[in-house]
Amino acid sequence: MALPILNDTPKYDMKIPSTGKRIKYRPYLVREEKVLMIANESKDLKQIISAIEDTILACTNNKIDINSLTTFDLEYLFIKIRAKSVGESINLSLPCGECKERNDVTLNLDNVICPSVEKENILEISKTVSVEMKYPSYSEIEQSEDNEDTVFSIVASCLKCVISDGERIDLVDEPKEAIRTFLDSMTHEQFSKIGNFVKNLPKVTHNIEFDCSNCEEHNTIEVAGVQSFF
Repeated sequence: MALPILNDTPKYDMKIPSTGKRIKYRPYLVREEKVLMIANESKDLKQIISAIEDTILACTNNKIDINSLTTFDLEYLFIKIRAKSVGESINLSLPCGECKERNDVTLNLDNVICPSVEKENILEISKTVSVEMKYPSYSEIEQSEDNEDTVFSIVASCLKCVISDGERIDLVDEPKEAIRTFLDSMTHEQFSKIGNFVKNLPKVTHNIEFDCSNCEEHNTIEVAGVQSFF
């Protein structure tokens, strides 16, 4: 007689922030936790994101397109799955803004809320040209040791299409060189519009307040980024 397989059935549901679609999921199991621990110990963001993507796929029975998830979708889904897997509370060590003393603080993951999302993201670049922006996925953002290339990758990943004289040009199949040339042809003011969109991309954040154990200074620290909630 074969040994039983335990806990493989989704039992919770949540909403994907960018689409509002509801999905079912289960907590991650020992096999997924091992992969996550190895990835976290590596401190390599690519490996961490890959482990998180694999975990989300496993915990949703491969019912979602992982590449369609925005960066904040991925972060939010992982936080909710983690809360059901190993508990709602995580312990953080945060520095005091005044004396730099590190303080042990507990964060309740159930208090982390999904970011608000704008549905219409069309920016007017000139009288005849507009761009439609989108929220990128981690898979669309290529990390590079060259900071300029990484910044270009992030900006380019947020461009969905160009609307010129009423004609819509989807950028999914456009070569990188053409997109770079398009961006390089902008004035500072035009590029700033796109830059502001990128700078204000939705992200999963949470403000933690605590009084320093050393100097009693009251602190409010924003916790953001998937590694902060790992």
